[in-house]
Amino acid sequence: MDHDEESSNGTLPASQELEKALEAVLAAAGTIPSSIRPRAPEGSYPGGLIQLPSDKPCVLVPDVHARPDFVESLLLSVFPGIEGTLDAALGKGLATLVFLGDIPHAEGELAARRWNRAYERIVRAHDAHAILCPEMDEEMGLSLAALLEVIDLQCRYPSSVFCLKGNHDNMTNAADHGDLPFYKYADEGRMGALWLEMRYGEKIARLMRRYELSLPVVACGKNFCASHAEPAFPLDKERIISFREHSEVVQALIWTANDEAKPGSVAKSLEALLDSREKAQHSVWFSGHRPVRDNFAIRANGQLVQIHNPDLWHIVFLSENAKQADFYAVQRSGGEAAHVCSLILDPERRRK
Repeated sequence: MDHDEESSNGTLPASQELEKALEAVLAAAGTIPSSIRPRAPEGSYPGGLIQLPSDKPCVLVPDVHARPDFVESLLLSVFPGIEGTLDAALGKGLATLVFLGDIPHAEGELAARRWNRAYERIVRAHDAHAILCPEMDEEMGLSLAALLEVIDLQCRYPSSVFCLKGNHDNMTNAADHGDLPFYKYADEGRMGALWLEMRYGEKIARLMRRYELSLPVVACGKNFCASHAEPAFPLDKERIISFREHSEVVQALIWTANDEAKPGSVAKSLEALLDSREKAQHSVWFSGHRPVRDNFAIRANGQLVQIHNPDLWHIVFLSENAKQADFYAVQRSGGEAAHVCSLILDPERRRK
């Protein structure tokens, strides 16, 4: 199902609301059991790996990109095998929800128009304060609305809802810890960071950065793993857990372009995380980041499944002990999600 670009009601969250939410989600991350999010030996902080329980269905959400209506409608959606809405199931601990990152920064023609108009304002005015314009308020308002919805879920269900880090989850346009400054339509990275600090101040910007650096980078199920981008090189469990000491690991999981990964990276990373070469051969790695034309794209010898189509409100539903991934279209305002297609998880079975 295609959806028009998100609309904005013209309001922005108050500084106190944003500060309170960021402080709450940072505290909530510390409550996740180590059986789900193993702690890093260095400093004993929550590590970069999420170990998903195999006895619950899991919903994977591709790049959100400032679509708060998508997130809200998803929570009100109903899926086969889950009683009630997804939000109700999460509240009862009957499902898990994994966002593959890139919560802020809209995509599409309207977003490009907003960024370019804001950029033109700054150039014409020769004044950084020109960044505080209607176009930036609308764009960043959508980003913050989506972010606050995800943060609310992380706070309410810290052991069931997880947000992995993407390359756009860098609202301060930092160039450290695996992050790189970015641009697409104009100079979004620098413009967004300037807007955030001028609109909300340095304290909020620092809290935002702490939150972004706290996000895990990989989720692992019984026969699948997921990250924002394709692993750029073979990864091991220890370095993923200790991700704050390994910026190269973070970058390898949030920035990889198509055909950029070293051959065999997905297969070897699956083997390391699933602790079995045999199991890895029959498993897949889900990613977002690079857009696909249809419901999904298959790469890495059948073991990488890319699921980010920016024009669709699609999610991947994996039942407990799943042998296939079911793709559903989320309907506006929720209700029964529409089944779109299925994909056999085992690459070996798909080849027969």
